[in-house]
Amino acid sequence: MRKRRLMILLIVAVTSIFLSSEAFSAWTQPKGHSYNQLTLSYYKTVKKFTTIERDADNRVTSTTARPYVDEQEEFTSTKLTYYGEYGITDNLTVTASIPYDWQRSNDTMKYAGEDGPSGIGDINLGLRHKLLDNLLGTGALMSVEGTLKIPKAYDYGYPFTDLSLGLGQYDFTLALVFGKAFSKGYGVLNIGYMYAFENTEYDPVTFKPSDQIKVTLVREYPVTPKLAVRGVLSWLRSVGNAEVSDELINASYEYGGAASNGDAVIIKETLVLEPNDLNGGIALVVKITPKMQTVLSYNRDLAGAGIFSTSNTGLGDNLGIAFVYMH
Repeated sequence: MRKRRLMILLIVAVTSIFLSSEAFSAWTQPKGHSYNQLTLSYYKTVKKFTTIERDADNRVTSTTARPYVDEQEEFTSTKLTYYGEYGITDNLTVTASIPYDWQRSNDTMKYAGEDGPSGIGDINLGLRHKLLDNLLGTGALMSVEGTLKIPKAYDYGYPFTDLSLGLGQYDFTLALVFGKAFSKGYGVLNIGYMYAFENTEYDPVTFKPSDQIKVTLVREYPVTPKLAVRGVLSWLRSVGNAEVSDELINASYEYGGAASNGDAVIIKETLVLEPNDLNGGIALVVKITPKMQTVLSYNRDLAGAGIFSTSNTGLGDNLGIAFVYMH
């Protein structure tokens, strides 16, 4: 029972990574200038969206059901994240995101006698290059951005017995980012493709998460000179090319893995290698000085519909408070 429980709780631990990630700006920093943001966030979930159906005896009957909401043990993640940008030139900016994560799971409390892991999670390093100031005469700016996820700040545990701070493998995301200033506020559209590398930490027990399409839309509108409202809508869609090795499937049986549809259950539920997510959020931006801001934010996963449906990921809420300093 203990081993089975620890396997299932991984569902929400990895999906919270996407929910707390920042939607990056389209603009580059002027040479020698920087943007610094320190965010304290709290994520909680007790439910999940799933396409896995089981009968009364807990046997898997379908792995492609219409997404529905199911109960699960409570999982929380408290993060302190530093996000920074620095202008190498006026048209080239380096970015970095470094989170410190405290995770807590009811499952690990019940069956392992511990709260969950804590420490530095996946580190993201990126470069943003401004391509155009006025795209096709629309007044929109266009940039290209590449971001590498580095999973080397934490130890990745055995996937069927340990809860880890991430999936323990590299990702690379390439995105086109469009930004436009309006008479009132601004808007950003980020369209990216993430390539996921294979996790070989316990070779030949290996897996590769699905590549993902990521789209984020941001609109900020000033209410007063000191207060603005920001809306965010993010969509993540797995392309469906996740893979698990035969050795990983065979190893799962020792820990309560499904006798049938074993690979699909591991991909969609156990390790969450093919999540689909629609997430909406709202934030209040308080401008303390021209160089300092405080941002209060709330994000939640949405059910969506059709190709925009959320599936095989946690249903959670994320609260955040951020302090921004621009130099």
